[in-house]
Amino acid sequence: MSSSASKREKEQKRKLQHFLSDLALLGSLQGFKYFQPWLRGKEELLLTVVNEDLGWRSPGFMVSRASSSSSASSSDISSNSSSSSPSLDSRSSSPLPGEPHGPTDIQSHTKTEPHTHRDPSSEDHLLPASPSEREIAVPEVNCTLFLLAGYVKYGRPYAWIRSNHERLVNIGGTDSMVRDTPMKLKSITDWQTHGVRVWDVVSELVCLCTVPSPCNPFALDMRYIKSLPLPDRFLVTGALLNFLETYVVYGNRDETHYDKVVEEVKPLRRLHVQSLLELRQLRETSNPGVDELSGEQSLYKDISQTCN
Repeated sequence: MSSSASKREKEQKRKLQHFLSDLALLGSLQGFKYFQPWLRGKEELLLTVVNEDLGWRSPGFMVSRASSSSSASSSDISSNSSSSSPSLDSRSSSPLPGEPHGPTDIQSHTKTEPHTHRDPSSEDHLLPASPSEREIAVPEVNCTLFLLAGYVKYGRPYAWIRSNHERLVNIGGTDSMVRDTPMKLKSITDWQTHGVRVWDVVSELVCLCTVPSPCNPFALDMRYIKSLPLPDRFLVTGALLNFLETYVVYGNRDETHYDKVVEEVKPLRRLHVQSLLELRQLRETSNPGVDELSGEQSLYKDISQTCN
């Protein structure tokens, strides 16, 4: 292998690891208005996206759950429908043996374009590590489920539709090999030559799926976030703040929704600091003799005033 080829391979591996780190971070979040991520293993993330924006509740209110049925290859998978974090099947993160090394993408269309018919016999098809026919996660009403993965074997990320295939593409049949062909997304195509991050893929999927297309695919459902118990609210706002501030620093400023994301940060930061102060108050009420951090509390108040 030439030094240039070796250099390219190392760069691709580095990019993929960076993408998988982004994937893990995104999978820990909740409280977005138009989508909800569920991390499944090291290389897979399930993304539940709202179909129609009709003032519908946030995906944070549980829009994905594990069905009661599972495939024969699943092992002791349990689901609690009252939980906001369902237990989803975590199968092997490596694609199945004997699959082609290079997947052929399936062409998705925008909401204004006609369906594109594809001949199943004209392409090689790829089953992801978790084939659609063995998927036990199901979206609630008014949602579409996607699988976003970065398999090391293929050296790059791909996205698959897991439900409502006919709503987005004409797959020309119901054969599972066709249904599990990766989508052709601009963000995925550009990943080879551009600095594409996981939020680029997510925003494209949300704008493709949700009607009408939202002006900010990363809009937050503050009503849901504020309804969380205080300790959860503090953790959730902190995690969301970290993600959105990372986007503000590294995101594409030419995106039409970039300024909207920036606007989302200030009230979220204010809520996070407020939650912190309430937690401190609660601690002091429970332990009235503890005052060793009074100096830090004064600092937090200064931060709160700055946020206001």
